Amino acid sequence: MAYSAVYTVDVKAPQAKVFDYVADVSRHGEWGSADDHMKATAEESGPPTMGARYDADGMLNGKPNHSVVTITALDAPKRLAFDAEDTNSVFHHEFTFSPSNGGTHVERHVTMTKGPFYFPVVLAIFKGTVQKNYNGAMSNLKTKMESS
Repeated sequence: MAYSAVYTVDVKAPQAKVFDYVADVSRHGEWGSADDHMKATAEESGPPTMGARYDADGMLNGKPNHSVVTITALDAPKRLAFDAEDTNSVFHHEFTFSPSNGGTHVERHVTMTKGPFYFPVVLAIFKGTVQKNYNGAMSNLKTKMESS
């Protein structure tokens, strides 16, 4: 049993602008779930590139959690993917961006690619909280992009 979920939002902002904002992993804390308190710092300065790595610190289930985020796909302004790896697991995040009603449709696919055998069960038990966090992040992204 693997974990996989899709979250979507429509944003009234140009596709390239939304892509550039999401591709800048160091800004994910600005729109991520408030419960995560995530801060990410690029290991090297400059624009996002394939293979770019970020040190990310946040909260997971109320406890500090460090991870390394690595960009695995970058196809501006259509697709961004990265892996977030902590001591227990790897979660693959893939964003696709497409035109929609004068704005941008954003899809976020989240897949656990590595983790303890029991993680999918835990994620199923806490499905409501997980969905609240990811849907909240997508809503925050919409708010941020539409207010700037």
